[in-house]
Amino acid sequence: YLNNGTLTLEIHLRTYKQGDPTSFVPSNSFCDNMLKGFNHEEMSDVAFEVGGEVESAANRRKRAKTTATTFHAFHAILRLNAPSLADMCRPGDEAAVPINGVEPEVFKMLLYFCYGGKVSEDELEANAKAIIEAADRFEVINLKLQAEAVLTEQTEVTVDNMLDNLLYANSKNLALFQEKIMDFVAENGSKLLGNVSFDDVPSNLISDILTAFAQGKSLLVE
Repeated sequence: YLNNGTLTLEIHLRTYKQGDPTSFVPSNSFCDNMLKGFNHEEMSDVAFEVGGEVESAANRRKRAKTTATTFHAFHAILRLNAPSLADMCRPGDEAAVPINGVEPEVFKMLLYFCYGGKVSEDELEANAKAIIEAADRFEVINLKLQAEAVLTEQTEVTVDNMLDNLLYANSKNLALFQEKIMDFVAENGSKLLGNVSFDDVPSNLISDILTAFAQGKSLLVE
């Protein structure tokens, strides 16, 4: 339009942002496809019958009867992710391999993890020790480490439970959990002396405990 002989132009510009072309490219579907085969009988060549008899944690001579559950798996996947479990069977075995001492729900988590699945934080928190036991038994190392991290985070070490936790950590080779316990020993050495008996502690742990005591004393001096 004209304003006192001056031509004024109003220009409205609009830009269109092109979408990222890579957003239309699908990601690798391997993990999703693997999970489709989880506990799928037609895609499996071995089977396990889990449960029916589970050891009691309080008294290992006492066994509680549970309902057995059958799980199916592909042997090659077990060979790569749970070597000790794979050693218990051969591809094409007709009879299901009995698995005792493991609850079906825990075995299901372990098998799901072997197929690339993720065990949730809530499941790890609720079953930390049971998962550690099973993962250690069947050599599912990464799952064991995940459960150990959760157990370490959720456990409050005290004078009363320190020794039991230490012996458990040592028996299962839980380095992270054992480190937390040794830190407690270093910080609370004076409370432990006279209140905790170390008579039944394995010799390989005694040197670690003495080192922790020494570190605690040096911290007090500083």
